[in-house]
Amino acid sequence: MSKEAVLQFYESILNSEDLKIKFRAITGLPELINLGSGSGYVFNQEEIAEASTAYAQENRKIENGNSQTGLFKKPNADFSPKLSHFYHYEFEFSEIPGFEEIAAEIEKLKIKPSTVNMQLYEESFRKEDFNFASISPDSPEFKQQYDEIMKQCFDPNIPLPKHEYTQHQFHLINLDLHVNHSLYEEYLMTKIRLLKLLEKFFGLEIKFSGSLWYPPNAYRLWHTNENQPGWRMYLIDFDEFESNAENKAFFRYMNPHTKELITIDDKPKLIRFFKVEQEEDKLFWHCIVNGTKFNRWSFGFFVPDNWMDTFLHHI
Repeated sequence: MSKEAVLQFYESILNSEDLKIKFRAITGLPELINLGSGSGYVFNQEEIAEASTAYAQENRKIENGNSQTGLFKKPNADFSPKLSHFYHYEFEFSEIPGFEEIAAEIEKLKIKPSTVNMQLYEESFRKEDFNFASISPDSPEFKQQYDEIMKQCFDPNIPLPKHEYTQHQFHLINLDLHVNHSLYEEYLMTKIRLLKLLEKFFGLEIKFSGSLWYPPNAYRLWHTNENQPGWRMYLIDFDEFESNAENKAFFRYMNPHTKELITIDDKPKLIRFFKVEQEEDKLFWHCIVNGTKFNRWSFGFFVPDNWMDTFLHHI
């Protein structure tokens, strides 16, 4: 096991179309380790971190030379200025001609891994964290509570919980961290098929950013994703749904300029786009809550800036 094994694996990805799309379909380190092992490369998370630093430095040299030969091509940054004042776009699957095959693959991704300890998940629910989604990032009381919630992420002396769904800010299941269950291989193959369909649909290179299962009372608290700027696309669905239920599932964000909180009720079979910025006055603070008694799934993707140029041709 070594950093060199990781770098060799990265090189093998560059030389294999099959590995390239598999790489774009995975998001978690357990998935990367699993993919590498399947190709004969053995490494661990520490060696990935060490190798990724070296690879990033080399990639910066490539980018400075305007080369497009890295693991990811630079997206087309040309985007219509007249749309820049919008912070999110939403469409229903049924509004998009030709989306039926994509919707069918999403249905197969709605799994519940047996490796998730649901009793521990339920015991880890914190009402005060759940209610934090109601506090504006612009309010005086926000920072103190936010700092307390995020302390375990920023303080190296506080070990992170073993299970992601027991963290304060992340009470949900990241499907891509669960690779040791019987459904995983078919799940990965479905992600790859879905990615191929989406890339054919958009005519653009796309990468998974996350696959999340929100059981009842799940939440992802306020965050900005500012370390990974650009456009996001999320495909959202439920196992069942009651539109008139008292308790809602919702996506909430703060308008960076007016500081107004915008709350969008979720519903099944929804496609959502929004843009993540890095500038302090443009940070896209947002959170997600599933207050329903049903299961919600959300599959996220990095999409190029010009996604709308091709998307509009379909609707």
